[in-house]
Parts: sequence; C-alpha cells; structure tokens
Amino acid sequence: MPDLPMKNCPDSQYCMSTSLVIAALLALGCGLLLVCFAVLRESRVFWTHAGGYPLWLRDLVLWTYMPLLLGTVGLLGGLSVACWAKIAGGLRFFILESVLLLLGWGMVATAGFIAYQNNVSNLINGRPIHHHPNTTPAALRSITPQRLQS
Repeated sequence: MPDLPMKNCPDSQYCMSTSLVIAALLALGCGLLLVCFAVLRESRVFWTHAGGYPLWLRDLVLWTYMPLLLGTVGLLGGLSVACWAKIAGGLRFFILESVLLLLGWGMVATAGFIAYQNNVSNLINGRPIHHHPNTTPAALRSITPQRLQS
C-alpha cells in the first residue's frame, strides 16, 4: 500500500515539531498552575478565612493538586521522550522544545521543593509530615468568622 501524503502538512517533521511545541506550552502552563497550587496548598492562611480565599478555590486546590501533578509529570515525561527521540529526524525546533521542557520540569521541581520544604518544617515543629490544618471539605465549610475569633 503506497504512503498517502498528508493534505494539510506536507512536511511531517514540521507538523510533529509544531505539535510538540504546542504540547510543551500546555505542559508549561500546567507547571505554572502546579506551582501556584503548591504555594496556596502549603500556606496556612489559605486554609482559613483569614486569607479571604473562597471555598471553591480551596476545594479546587485540595482535589486537583495531585491529579494535576501526576498529569503534568506524565505529559512532560512523554514529551521529553518524544523530543529526544526526534533528534535523529532533525533539529528544526529541538532547541525551542528543549527550553520549554526544561522550564516545565523546573516548574514541577519548584512545586516539589515547596512541598518538601513545608514537610521538613512540619517535622521540625513536631507536626505530622503532611500537616495541613482544616483541609477536609467539611472542616473548610465549618470555619466561620465567629469561630476564628474565639
């Protein structure tokens, strides 16, 4: 069976590079969101009304941080393998893709460092390793301004 030419993209190497750059930008956005979530998640003020954060944002961070972390690591891992495997085919977008992937891995490392630093701080202060006060949804909803004043 003969190879059929691609209608929209005559240079398949260019199309693969473009799609890898777009996917790397998506991974970079996920990494940035992951760092923001890590900063919020490890902040003690975030889990109380003292910070003024809405409950929906607390629930969003509580329930989506780990899936976002796993998805970002999986996406970056797959993109890294695809990027390094593509070297044999040409270097057209390799530098741009490599820089974007390095930035993405840097974001994941930053989020990991923030969590690591908080866990070490918890251990030094005699708290459990993953201590986050009032992080269950029921506890978050039960916090009222009157309860905080007492």
